Amino acid sequence: MQSAMQLLAERMLGDVCDAEDVVQDVFVTLWERREELDKVVRIESYCMQMVRMRCIDLIRKRKRQMEHVETIRNLSDEEVMMEVEEMQDRSALLDKLMMELPERQRKAVRMRYIDECDTRQIEKALQMSSSNVYTTLSRAVQTLKDKLNNLKI
Repeated sequence: MQSAMQLLAERMLGDVCDAEDVVQDVFVTLWERREELDKVVRIESYCMQMVRMRCIDLIRKRKRQMEHVETIRNLSDEEVMMEVEEMQDRSALLDKLMMELPERQRKAVRMRYIDECDTRQIEKALQMSSSNVYTTLSRAVQTLKDKLNNLKI
């Protein structure tokens, strides 16, 4: 089964190293979900679907990164420096607003959007149910949006 997963990932990504990383990540996720796997009827299909979805996520991430790089390439040196300064300002503002969130919301947002943890990892780290993680993240993001909108007025 691992070779089929590897082959699928290589075909989708066009890179052996990235494919190995995706397959390894899927196996880690399977290990973390091992108690729930007895409910899965066709484990091979389940694994292949996980590989497929992780590859799609990686392809989308690469596309966003390439679009950003292409945008920066088309800017003059002065525009790049202005962009960097603006990004630093936005980052500092976001850090300040994050510090105003309740601790649990702050940790959940940091894990999800900065550390790129999945919901299961957040559940374990913060000892929360899946629905509580979603609710916490939703409330935190809404609070951040509201605060950002209030600053623009």
